[in-house]
Amino acid sequence: MFKLSDLKAAHNTKVERVKVLASKLETTGKLSDEERGEFTKLQSEISDIKGSIASLEYAQGLAIEQATSIESPQGPAIHVKKEPEDYPGAKVARFGMAIAAGKGDLNLAQKFAANEIGDKEVAMAVSTAEDSGGALVPETLSNDFIELLRPKTVVRALGAQQLPLVNGNLTMPRHTGGATSGYKGENESRNSEGQKTDEVKLSAKTQMTIVPVSNELIGYAGYNVERVFLNDMLQATATRQDKAFLRDDGTNNTPKGMRPTALSAGRVVPFTGDMSDTSNIAYIIDKYLDSLILTLENSDSAMISCGWALSPRSAMFLFGLRNGNGTKLYPEMEQGRLKGYPLRKTTNIPNNLVEGAMTDLSEIYFADFNDVLIGETNSMTIDFSREATYKDANGNLVSAYSNNQSVLRVVTGNDIGFRHEEGLVVGTNIKF
Repeated sequence: MFKLSDLKAAHNTKVERVKVLASKLETTGKLSDEERGEFTKLQSEISDIKGSIASLEYAQGLAIEQATSIESPQGPAIHVKKEPEDYPGAKVARFGMAIAAGKGDLNLAQKFAANEIGDKEVAMAVSTAEDSGGALVPETLSNDFIELLRPKTVVRALGAQQLPLVNGNLTMPRHTGGATSGYKGENESRNSEGQKTDEVKLSAKTQMTIVPVSNELIGYAGYNVERVFLNDMLQATATRQDKAFLRDDGTNNTPKGMRPTALSAGRVVPFTGDMSDTSNIAYIIDKYLDSLILTLENSDSAMISCGWALSPRSAMFLFGLRNGNGTKLYPEMEQGRLKGYPLRKTTNIPNNLVEGAMTDLSEIYFADFNDVLIGETNSMTIDFSREATYKDANGNLVSAYSNNQSVLRVVTGNDIGFRHEEGLVVGTNIKF
């Protein structure tokens, strides 16, 4: 007997193979007889699997809707709960609440979702979740969660492209050198030269988000409790992703973010201006910001979706910077833009970087975020523990049991890559 998750996994595997064949057809314009036969067979198999998935989901939906038996015809009246309010992320929050209320028991979690929360879709989702390393969140729910991360993470908000990591990996070609062209005389031979290419490879890195929850909230349903669950899950996940996508170096099973990629590609511009020259400071900084933009333009970056990422300190300094007439140099920052490009602030860009005798330096990131790729797996699990010990934001060990807390563990997979490194520059040694 096939589980719903097995069918979905088989579907994803076959779809990935179809993509490979389609890519070859697009590149070469033809497939071998064997490959054409495989393509036709895959189409039929995918159609059959889709039908099986739809049938199983329909049957499980009926099971959830089935009324509970009434022991006595003279029993108490049945009160129908009001349908819960629907809003972005609501079902992920309810899924986590149900897992917590069931204390990891999926049967109890399903009953809580159906009877206390009153959300049949979440109850069905819980009933199909696998109890192996946590409850598997359905793809439709996890996609909602990922979309809610977009405005909360700097790299996503500035336009990074989000791509699925089927089976945890994705390989894409990228151009590292332009095609060449020239002129020739009659009967003069000339070697043809093509574009230089290599590959950008994304491989899912496991991200574990620990969400402490007060035991006094567990078992309660309602909008206010849902928002607590949802906001805590989103904030913790987004904060760690920002740090990873900007500054993690690819070691210890982390993504290789923008800063180390820029360093290895020589895409770094240090700030060397004299901050003590107060009469010229506006000119000095303006020219420096221009140099970051020109670094992309001089590299023939497409500059489709450029943007800035700064620390709050640097952003506040620029916001207050005035020219010799006392006029704000960058009034457009009130609309969230700098020199015509979108701007985002994050505390994940530090203000205490050290270079020689200087100990309060920061960084400025400028990039064409259309070239930034974020890969996401379609797998998200939520697990529960009442006895776990976890580390807080300061790295201190905290006992959930001693603090009357329980812990939700949200596990996702993601990675970051860069289609064209010419679309990235990092300003270093920022003194403002």
